[in-house]
Amino acid sequence: MSTRRLNRIAWGTKALGGLSVGTVGVLLGAETVRVWRLGKMPVIYGEDDTDGRIPLRRVPAVLYEGYKVSSTRENAILNMVASFVTTFAITRGITHAIRARGGLGPIRNLVAGGRHIHHLVPGTVLSLLSGGSAISLSRDSRNRWLAIPFGIGSALVLDEAALLLSLDDVYWSEEGKLSVQIAFATMGLLGAIGYAIQVHRRGEPGTEFDWRAAAKAFQDLQLTPGSTSRSLLGVDR
Repeated sequence: MSTRRLNRIAWGTKALGGLSVGTVGVLLGAETVRVWRLGKMPVIYGEDDTDGRIPLRRVPAVLYEGYKVSSTRENAILNMVASFVTTFAITRGITHAIRARGGLGPIRNLVAGGRHIHHLVPGTVLSLLSGGSAISLSRDSRNRWLAIPFGIGSALVLDEAALLLSLDDVYWSEEGKLSVQIAFATMGLLGAIGYAIQVHRRGEPGTEFDWRAAAKAFQDLQLTPGSTSRSLLGVDR
């Protein structure tokens, strides 16, 4: 392979990486803001003496409360993207460690019957099981959790996409960089779609109403003795 072609592949991989990081970053930032606004509702509308200010120690509790009252669809998108990105990064780190040192603690290459079992195999199984479960379950509230194994499985498969296209173990070759490019492109696409869905929902007339309804629910919950919302947010002082 010529030097010019190698440089073009490297440049393309970096460009896709930058694009994917940017789009995923925008999505995660927007989701954090959305969840934060929901979680702050008990403080804004509640009868407490915080004047809407959130102490640093209460930030995790506010985000958690906001996440709990978020829609299943938006939580599922967030979980899928986060699990995909995290799994891809961890998988690349583990494979580099295995190649350089032969393993990472107890983690080694999986061999069965003299054959190397690539991680796209368990990734495919995990994606099928979680995706099939999400389709077959009547209660879509569980989809936010099924999105996590689906994202993990998809990342494991796409990390070795070049092997499927080449029908050969090209993971560490120049041809293997195609897997990285495909994974980056998928991250960027998921980030863009997730953000577009959020923007679309933000323009719906019922969005602000949903936030106020959540605030009213929190307000009612605060008046309940032993409420977890009061103890988590510390508005029972």
